[in-house]
Amino acid sequence: MYVTVDPSKAPGSYVLEVWAHPAGVPFPGPGNEYVNVHMLVGAAFDFSLALSPASVTVKQGDTANYQIFITYSDPSYSGTSITVQVAGLGPGMNYQIIPSPPSLSISTSQSTPTGTYTILLTGSAMGVVHQTSALLTVQPAEQPFDFSISAAPTQQTVNPGASATYTITVGLVSGTSQNVALTASSTLQTGISESLNPTSGLPSYNAILTISTTSSLAPGQYSLTITGTGGGKTHPVTVTLMVAQAPDFRIDVSPSSQTALQGQTTSYSVNVVGLNGFNSQVSLSVAGLPAGVVSVFTVPSSLPDYSSTLTLTIPGDSPTGSFALTITGSGGGLTRDANVILMVNPSQTQSQTTSTQTTTSSTGGLLETLQQNSLIVIGLLVLLVILLAVLAMRGRGGGGAVPQQAGAPRVFCGKCGTQNPASNEFCASCGNKLRTT
Repeated sequence: MYVTVDPSKAPGSYVLEVWAHPAGVPFPGPGNEYVNVHMLVGAAFDFSLALSPASVTVKQGDTANYQIFITYSDPSYSGTSITVQVAGLGPGMNYQIIPSPPSLSISTSQSTPTGTYTILLTGSAMGVVHQTSALLTVQPAEQPFDFSISAAPTQQTVNPGASATYTITVGLVSGTSQNVALTASSTLQTGISESLNPTSGLPSYNAILTISTTSSLAPGQYSLTITGTGGGKTHPVTVTLMVAQAPDFRIDVSPSSQTALQGQTTSYSVNVVGLNGFNSQVSLSVAGLPAGVVSVFTVPSSLPDYSSTLTLTIPGDSPTGSFALTITGSGGGLTRDANVILMVNPSQTQSQTTSTQTTTSSTGGLLETLQQNSLIVIGLLVLLVILLAVLAMRGRGGGGAVPQQAGAPRVFCGKCGTQNPASNEFCASCGNKLRTT
């Protein structure tokens, strides 16, 4: 016996009467027998699908797992085989269906693009097809720890005795932050030192590098390498310190030599030139002047660059000769010198006076010599008188010669030797009383 159930028949339990009767006997009628048949009309076959959880997040290379939940329209259909398919996978993804308990495993790779994917699960059985979906988010793969190290600025210029600071930045590149320690290794020499603060930390962090110099440090280029070490990684960064020439100044004087007479003035041009950023007042002075000479600077002090004129006033009684003068500039803790020559010659009046004094001195010296040697003077006078007498006698006895008129009598000064007329009582040259002969 076949029983056909209309699809619209409500599920439930039904009792069917099955009759039996002899052939030719009316139905129903006497002699007919029946039996009750119980029939259970269940729900039509159906099922539903669900994925749990509704969203899974993994990193590249990891695996996402979902549970598959199947619900049948009637318990009697439990265990009915359902064929499933998976769609919506991204590049580098693969899936696996695990029968018991029903589950879906989706693996990703390092090449799987990051992002969110909609995973679509399709199930079919007995002509019935259903779908369900879930989300899969792929994040960047966990990278091993790494860090970066940089400096700002990478180069600075200072004068000897100054210091420079640099900012050392330690940044997190990947992975979980780990402690990074900083150390300094350098080609630095005596007169230069460095310090770091702090010397370690968790990226990202900044450290201050200070490089100090002494005033005696030679100009030049110095390098310093800062090395960061942590998590099995080591990275260096190098900074440069340029030490410039120290601030200075010089003094230029022209001309290098001047000549002047007593009682005159003379001058020098003085230029003060700043070097290497020198920025202090420079005061001028001069040393080595002859006694009585007065010096004046038109600009005695100023900031370089500047010009000044040194004027020297030489008195009439100034010592004469050659004098080495030192013009000194002082400022900014520095002293610089320039050397010049000053020639002082006698004035014309002084020269004439000196000449007269020399002549007088010579005459006086002769007189003094004669006075000190009176016997010699007397002897010379006696010889002179004898010589004059002889000449006179020859003149008188000259054998018919015309007598010559004797000259006027002369007297020699016993002090200075000057001839004076016999009529003079005192010497016309030195005033000494004359002795007549």
